[in-house]
Parts: sequence; C-alpha cells; structure tokens
Amino acid sequence: MASEAISSSIMIIGAVLGAAVLITAILPAIFSAGDTFGSVSSSAEQKLKTDFRIINSYTAGDKTVQVWMKNVGSNRISVYDIRNSDVFIGIGSEYKRLGYASEGTAGTFTYTLASDDGYWDIGETIEIKVTDTGMSSIGTNSVLFTFSLPNSVRRSVTFSRTG
Repeated sequence: MASEAISSSIMIIGAVLGAAVLITAILPAIFSAGDTFGSVSSSAEQKLKTDFRIINSYTAGDKTVQVWMKNVGSNRISVYDIRNSDVFIGIGSEYKRLGYASEGTAGTFTYTLASDDGYWDIGETIEIKVTDTGMSSIGTNSVLFTFSLPNSVRRSVTFSRTG
C-alpha cells in the first residue's frame, strides 16, 4: 500500500514538473510564431489595399519628365511614403534611381497633390515631376518610368517624346 502511494506521488510530481517545463518552453514559441504570422498578414493586407494607376505621362524631349497617377486603391497613402518612394527613369541605355527632394535638384523628383492634408487620398491624382533627370537629353529615345512605394507596390510606363 505504501509503495503504491509513493510511486503514485512520484508520477504526479513528474507529470506536474513535465507540464511546467513544456508550458515554459513551448508557449513563448507559439506566441512569437503567432506574432510573426500576424505581422505578415497585416503587411500583405496593406499591399492588397494599396493600388495606383499611371494615367498620363509627358516629356518634351529635354530632361523633364512629368507623370500623373491616380490612387485607385482602398487606402490613403501618406506623403511620407511618397517621399520615401523610388522613381526609376530609363532613357535609351541609361537607367537611374531618383529620390525625392522638395526643391527639384538634378536627379530628384518632386510631387504635387491637390489636397494639402498629408495624404494621397483615394481617387486623387498626384503629379510626379522630374525637372532634370541628371542624364543625357531624352531626344527621340523612349522613356521608361517606374514609381515604387516603400511597401513595394509599383507601376511602370514606357513613353516617348510628346510633340
């Protein structure tokens, strides 16, 4: 009788200790995996809700490029995301990445929004202007323009000199 009680209590103590070790080791891993899946899901949802279309493009053949885009997604896009976006310009065999600068120095882009609320609103058109590409003159070459937001949503258009 005493041996059964001792072996039962040893088994119960072992089971409780084993459960405690498993809970302390496994639960944090499960919670961190859940956080990872949640952040990946949120990132994918943001990409799906963000969309824009290039609606017009213009160059007169020198070093100036203008492109108008419309926000057709279901998310407003912050001006901070626009300023951190990448603009790629390809002229003939030259290709260059341009960053944002408010004063429009050579090799940068500026933007113009109709509203001044800090967002590229749904249905609103933005004008991206490159005053000086920092490359050779466009002339009769085709221009490849790509606009990429920080969340990697991007659109491209190829066009040639207007007029």
